[in-house]
Amino acid sequence: MNHKRNAITKEKEKMNRKHNAMWKLVLLLVSLSLIAAATGCAAPTPEIVEKEVVVEKSVVETVIVEKEVVVEKLVVETVIVEKEVVVEKPIVETVIVEKEVSVEVVVTATPEPKKEVTLVVAAAEQYAETFDIFNTSTTMEVHVMIYEPLVAVDYDYNFSSGLAERWETSEDGLTWTFYLQKGVKFHDGSDFNAEVVKWWLEGMQQGVNSYMFESMTEATVVDDYTIDMTFEAAFPNLLYNLSSSFSGIMSKEAYEKYGDEYGTKYAVGTGPFMLEEWVQNDYLTLVKNPDYNWAPAWTGHKGPAQVDKILYRIIPEDATRAIELQAGNVHLLLDAPAPRELPQYQNNPDYFFMQSADATIQFIGMKVDSPFFKDIRTRQAVGYAIDRDLIVETIYQGLGQATTTYLVAEMGGDKGVAAVAPSFDLDKAKELLAEVGWVMGGDGILVAENVEGVDAGTKFDVSYWTYQTDDDKRLAEVTQNMLAEVGIKANIQLMDNATYSDALRGGETQLILRRYGWDNNDILEWFHHGKYLPYPNYLGINDPDFDAALDDANYNTPTWGDRDAKYIDIHKYLIEEWYPWAPIRQRADVFIGRSNVKSFKPIPLKGLSATIVWTQVYVEQQ
Repeated sequence: MNHKRNAITKEKEKMNRKHNAMWKLVLLLVSLSLIAAATGCAAPTPEIVEKEVVVEKSVVETVIVEKEVVVEKLVVETVIVEKEVVVEKPIVETVIVEKEVSVEVVVTATPEPKKEVTLVVAAAEQYAETFDIFNTSTTMEVHVMIYEPLVAVDYDYNFSSGLAERWETSEDGLTWTFYLQKGVKFHDGSDFNAEVVKWWLEGMQQGVNSYMFESMTEATVVDDYTIDMTFEAAFPNLLYNLSSSFSGIMSKEAYEKYGDEYGTKYAVGTGPFMLEEWVQNDYLTLVKNPDYNWAPAWTGHKGPAQVDKILYRIIPEDATRAIELQAGNVHLLLDAPAPRELPQYQNNPDYFFMQSADATIQFIGMKVDSPFFKDIRTRQAVGYAIDRDLIVETIYQGLGQATTTYLVAEMGGDKGVAAVAPSFDLDKAKELLAEVGWVMGGDGILVAENVEGVDAGTKFDVSYWTYQTDDDKRLAEVTQNMLAEVGIKANIQLMDNATYSDALRGGETQLILRRYGWDNNDILEWFHHGKYLPYPNYLGINDPDFDAALDDANYNTPTWGDRDAKYIDIHKYLIEEWYPWAPIRQRADVFIGRSNVKSFKPIPLKGLSATIVWTQVYVEQQ
């Protein structure tokens, strides 16, 4: 009985549990119906589950605050069921909240835009009149910012890769093969390839610098990125010529598109900077080439230039350049102030001061067919009248070195030549002038007595041309006084670079103070070979024997060393037989800038005429 009663009791309990479960289910369904009615949604359809289930649903909340807020919630329910379980699907509730809700918002800071970095440089002169490489006889630093050559000179003064990755030459030295970089673009988007190089080489042969490639008989495109150059004779100077600032590769498409405007309004190369604006004799603005990514491997540089813009200003006056530097309006001086001004920059934390080897020679030039200077003894007398050591020590505060020869001391063609060159000897100068037929007048000016080609009684009174910069003016004044010591009256005329060049082309030259910057023996050919009459051979040398010796050294000599040996003899001959120049000083490259100019590293002898100098220089923001 007890057993039966217990069974009945258990059955009743079981029935009660079912009854309770049913009531719970009814209540749940009623609740859901009310919620659905309130929200305008249909009641969800229940699912019947025959086993124990754990259901977890993620919650997404969108909260709009400030008093009355609409909150949409996806409710999380965890339900433990036995056997038959009703599990509801996701329910969306809309709740009106009558209070302010504090919401913590995490805001990601937006970085400030990177400030544009502009390098401002100042030069004393605009040393070039065009960026047309085919038709310029002078270049300036901007040329190597815009253009790149096939061959570069590295920091050890070796020939290294440029736009050409590598090269090789045939056993007979007559054919050179150049392998070009791939993926290089000009500023206008056109491709750099062998066809462009062939066009450029042939254009160079027709231009004012034709001597650089005139012995080339053919340029042959092997494939898109390989080109052969064939020469009529061994040509040891080729790599030097290809590394020159005159050898920047121009865009063929741009050159043909812009016609006469190319070079002054437009200049398109592959370099790290693009020409934006050029106001003649005032300033040039260059902007970074954002696509530049082909600096030679030896430079260690990757990607575009470090600065966004370069402003290249022309400021002739030393004092004005110095004021602009001190005010922070200029970062770098390309022409240093007068040496007497330099101590204020040395060991000053606001500036950097740097010297490096320079390939510039300052000289007095004499027109060899001018009646006053036609006799070589007169020209030699000018060389003996100049106290070069005094000039270096007083005007230049010991910077640079006195020189009596026509090539920089580092060149092979300069070795031993000083032995035959006039050096300071005032008595010797006077003696030579007397031999020519000049006598001293009562006013201290020489008078022609028996001078061939000069009327008797004519005073030695000549024009003395030079650049208008302060440095050149001071040197002209000092040398003017030295010439006056021997009775030569030199009347100084200052000119800007363009006017000076035009005057030299005009052929009325008498006495000039000038300079050149070149690190190769062949500068003697450029200024003195008969084929360059009347310009740049503006001093009038016309000597077939001399020309033949130059041609032999440049175009029939197999090695660089053999060429140096021949140039020593050529150099001596020019001094002993013609003496068109009275050299004064080999200049030192002096650079002064603000201390926030970083990664500034000139190439020895090349100075700033190297693309990598401008690619890697940076201005630290203060």
